[in-house]
Amino acid sequence: MDILIKSYNRPYYLDRCLFSINMHVTLGNGRILILDDGTPQIYLNKIKEKYPNVIIKKSVFYEEKVLFTTEGKRPEKYNIPINLWVDSANDATENFILIEDDTWFIDAVNLDMVDDEITRHNVALTKLYWIGNDSINQNKKETKLRNIVLLTPKLLTKIPAIYYFVFYKFNCFKIRKTLRFLKINTHEKHLAYRTIYAVAGMIFNKNYFAKLWDGHQNNVDEGLQIYNAVKVLKKEKDRIKFARYHHEILRTGFMSSATNQHKESYKGNVDMFAFNKIINEAWLYNQIDVISSLPNDIDSQNIIKILDNNSQKNISSKDWMNWVESFKGFYTQIGCKID
Repeated sequence: MDILIKSYNRPYYLDRCLFSINMHVTLGNGRILILDDGTPQIYLNKIKEKYPNVIIKKSVFYEEKVLFTTEGKRPEKYNIPINLWVDSANDATENFILIEDDTWFIDAVNLDMVDDEITRHNVALTKLYWIGNDSINQNKKETKLRNIVLLTPKLLTKIPAIYYFVFYKFNCFKIRKTLRFLKINTHEKHLAYRTIYAVAGMIFNKNYFAKLWDGHQNNVDEGLQIYNAVKVLKKEKDRIKFARYHHEILRTGFMSSATNQHKESYKGNVDMFAFNKIINEAWLYNQIDVISSLPNDIDSQNIIKILDNNSQKNISSKDWMNWVESFKGFYTQIGCKID
């Protein structure tokens, strides 16, 4: 089973991710492919030196983005490399893992054994982590197997038109507000559709993954991806299944973001492009230890030391810590449990 890793300008997290794969994952004949979208080559060179078995594939936007990430600046235009993800999935094994660079394995997993169960039961998507939020594993029935738990999704509707009307696009005459008042369109009911959809942190069947991105218009529209998932579910009826691993075997980091996407909910003076430039350089020259804190996140004290010693003083450690707490708070508000 192949492992595909979405990567963008955080080699310090990517290092941890790859280290954890070597430590915990029995890969069999699978490959490790890094799908990179703008990490400066000098950092990729170090990654390749440390992990010579990985394959690095670059997006068509790589050259224009790397001009900015090298300087720690936001690209003038942020194109999303969806075609790289889909094309790589099409070239991958029938079932493949898709993760992001800021995730890491925390327990042993034999991918050949998992692949056998997934194939035998025709599983389209298998969750490897859910940050302690059981609302995204809502199901009517569970069937425990050796490695995975089959889930019968508990969804408000499996009819694409109704999903479209209740949760996705249709909102004429303030109908969405009325549906929320009637408790038809609720946050919990919407989260239930995460049982059949995810951006990453999952094992995907390659055909299912490709169908999720039908009509994507080079834009990540999670409503559209879920709508596509509902269409597949209706067409396939009970022929495909969904699952989770027996327990969470992945964790994700909260020390940074690849972009300034969190800026809307945090008004402090922390530019993630400048932050990543600082930490990337510290990682490159072995000034920060990002491995020893595993299986936990990167030790915040190590990052504070780097920021406090940064000669440009363009990001204060206090502002950064406030950013982290705000970032974590966004997830705890939707029911996630963060150590």
